[in-house]
Amino acid sequence: MTILMAELGIDLSKAGLMMSVFALVGIFISLPSGYIVGRMGLKLSGIVAVASLFVGSFIGWFAENTSSMLTSRVIEGIGMCLISVVAPAVIAAWFPPEKRGMPMGIWSTWVALGSIVMLLVAPLLNGWLGWKSVWGMTTIYTAFILVLMVYPFRMPRIDEAPHYYAGGEHHVSIKDVYLTPGVWILALIFMIFNIMVIAVCSFTPVYLESEFGYSKERASAITSFFLISSLVTAPAAGVLIHKFRFYRGVLFFSFLALSLTIVIPYHVSGVLIPICLFLVGSAAGMIAPATFSAVPEIVKDPKAAGVGMSIVAFGQYLGMCLGPFLFGAIAEKAGWEMASYSLVPVLLAGAAAAYFLRIHPR
Repeated sequence: MTILMAELGIDLSKAGLMMSVFALVGIFISLPSGYIVGRMGLKLSGIVAVASLFVGSFIGWFAENTSSMLTSRVIEGIGMCLISVVAPAVIAAWFPPEKRGMPMGIWSTWVALGSIVMLLVAPLLNGWLGWKSVWGMTTIYTAFILVLMVYPFRMPRIDEAPHYYAGGEHHVSIKDVYLTPGVWILALIFMIFNIMVIAVCSFTPVYLESEFGYSKERASAITSFFLISSLVTAPAAGVLIHKFRFYRGVLFFSFLALSLTIVIPYHVSGVLIPICLFLVGSAAGMIAPATFSAVPEIVKDPKAAGVGMSIVAFGQYLGMCLGPFLFGAIAEKAGWEMASYSLVPVLLAGAAAAYFLRIHPR
């Protein structure tokens, strides 16, 4: 971010706004994406999603100004939104309710694992070939994934997923899903989660560079500790859900733990910073798998999981939009410590939403 701020001549608030543009696209297309996925089918929707990421990355690779970069962000935002709707719906198709916890837990590491890779690799690529090489790498990577989406990826046959085909060919009632209160509570929960995650991941490297004089490589590596822990706790949450269907409890206690610990990394120094980020990330890592696993349980019909996920994605992108913009503005005007304190009431609201969530596992 500091490189882009220098290259494009923007301040901290505007940098946060550039981050938010990516999410603004998701806000506008997330709800319609449920209908789009229902019409196109999960495989074709997945291909379109990855193709959008490829095209957006390619444009960013050759971007020469802010307008080109914003265009790439818009196209990437379309792909990100669609894949976040498609992937949990595919898992709901392949796995029956009692077996979804673990695959959802594994899949929910996608943001953390991708972010860890980029936090470590992006500064190295920038130092070696310049900042555009980061977009070059993602262009090549998404081209490879696009091939995998065309083949060998496929949807299950009826003998492989009888639960998915049990109701036969029927029309999914989008209206009924949209009128389900529990899905909107999950959207609120995931909005709050993303406000916190995107704010921390976007601005902690900037904080470490500006307050402690860390290099970009070191600041990014330390920030990755927030995400590394989720590679363990997300599958662990999947195990809890797999064994006990403990959706609500995982969400409630994770948000409560986050509200008590989120400010600590911004009040310590030295080796305590990565340690505290690791501990905070441990609690954060359990929220995504619990949220994703809960969607098919609330909508009941596995073929409606994509519509339910589109509502949760709406909350996700609201959080991605609000998080960096508000956190960056508060940090700039009131300092980093006050910005960290501003996340506490937000996370407590997440705990309250989880408390009032009602799920009746099948």
